[in-house]
Amino acid sequence: MLEGKINQLKKTTLSQDIVQQLMELIINGTISPGEKLPSEKELMELFGVGRSTLREATRALAALELIEVRVPEGTFVTDSFGGFFTKHLALMSKISFENISELIEARVRYEIDLAEMAAEKSTGSDHKRLDNILSLMRKAKSNEEFLKMDLEFHTAIAEIAKNSFMLQVMNILHDITKEWMAKVIESSAIQERAINHHERIARAIKEKNIAEAGDAMLEHLTIVSKLLLEYHNKEQNKHKG
Repeated sequence: MLEGKINQLKKTTLSQDIVQQLMELIINGTISPGEKLPSEKELMELFGVGRSTLREATRALAALELIEVRVPEGTFVTDSFGGFFTKHLALMSKISFENISELIEARVRYEIDLAEMAAEKSTGSDHKRLDNILSLMRKAKSNEEFLKMDLEFHTAIAEIAKNSFMLQVMNILHDITKEWMAKVIESSAIQERAINHHERIARAIKEKNIAEAGDAMLEHLTIVSKLLLEYHNKEQNKHKG
């Protein structure tokens, strides 16, 4: 299966080279999601390495959630790469303030498009779903409960937009920003404003007003993003002090 696609390695950083080669083969689709990898013996021969080196590499890939070891069946590529991309983007988000700004910008851009797509594709049952989430958001008795419904609202819009790839990316961005949002909700009187924003977004989607749905999402996320960046900037300054 992988003959001719794997290069035998020099005796430097062998396990890292194995990780890199297998990552490339998995991400470019040469090895498909859910596919079983060759046996340990076959991989040792393909890479020209010993058992301990190969196992070190497979442990690293398993930690990244790109592969899954199932005893006694064997080693399989995971069905979804969401765990890997979450870890990768989460690591990027910790590198510098500039990367965090870009991450938030990506979320804003994605959610505007998703809101517009939801307005175009939504059905009556979708409208009832949004109304139900808004009702639960208004009744939230804690910051944690409010955040849960806030994220549920945005996830619902992504699902209503009916684009599975964009939904996957949106889930990753939500996973990364969720912890920051919890801190912002604790420290800012944002809940009432957030409900008003969500009501405007839901109304535009229900009215099938594509432009208004995008504008309403932009207004909401501009304010939220500003608070997120202010919070993170304060945290950075604390650590510097």
